Amino acid sequence: MRTQERPLLGARPGRSVSAPRLIYLLIVLIVLLAAYLFINSSYFEVGTVIIEGNKFMPVEDVLRAAGVPEKVNIFRLNSTDIKNRLLRDLRVGEVEVFRRFPATIVIQLKERTPLALVASNYGFVELDKPGTVLAAQKNIKQLNIPVVTGVNLGNIYVGDTVKEESVLAVLEYLSALDEDTLNDLSEVNISASGELIAYTVQTATIRLGSKERLAEKAKLTKDILQDIGDRKAAVDYIDLQYASPYIKFRQ
Repeated sequence: MRTQERPLLGARPGRSVSAPRLIYLLIVLIVLLAAYLFINSSYFEVGTVIIEGNKFMPVEDVLRAAGVPEKVNIFRLNSTDIKNRLLRDLRVGEVEVFRRFPATIVIQLKERTPLALVASNYGFVELDKPGTVLAAQKNIKQLNIPVVTGVNLGNIYVGDTVKEESVLAVLEYLSALDEDTLNDLSEVNISASGELIAYTVQTATIRLGSKERLAEKAKLTKDILQDIGDRKAAVDYIDLQYASPYIKFRQ
């Protein structure tokens, strides 16, 4: 007669964990713990922030707007948050933020282009093509854009849009220039009668006259300044007020 074996009192049914399996689990646990400690170590602290594409916006302004801490683990940085903070700055048109291991953050900017500086009650403001105030500053910094003189925009500030027709006319003229020609201009003056006069960095005068035919005058400005530069000629003034431009050379 066969007897049926019964488990001892207090014993649990089931398979016991073998020694190799226990060792494997311990190794996995150790690897995960080591990875966690490595990722959260100072090795991944932000050591370098690389900013690309900024031509007009100072580096310190980019860092301030981005809100990148001086010391933070690269895995804990939220690139989307950095991007959204930068896009709140009117000077930034597009931005991409990504990590470059082990300890670098790269910020790639595409700026809105400032065309002119105009005086205000607080100093000077930077204006883009539609007349939006991109930034305000107490003093003129080193910018390759002309200053519009003969007008003060008063209490206008960042985010506001210029309504003055004479200033908008200057912006229309400047926006039709290429970058090299724009950099060659130092000032555009709006006279009391509304006439426009531009000045080059070589102190040549460009008489633009009324607000008519501004796109045509911009093209003439580009062509004439390029020709003068190629010939290395010294010019007293260029008159674009009439259909046929007139150039007076220095003796």
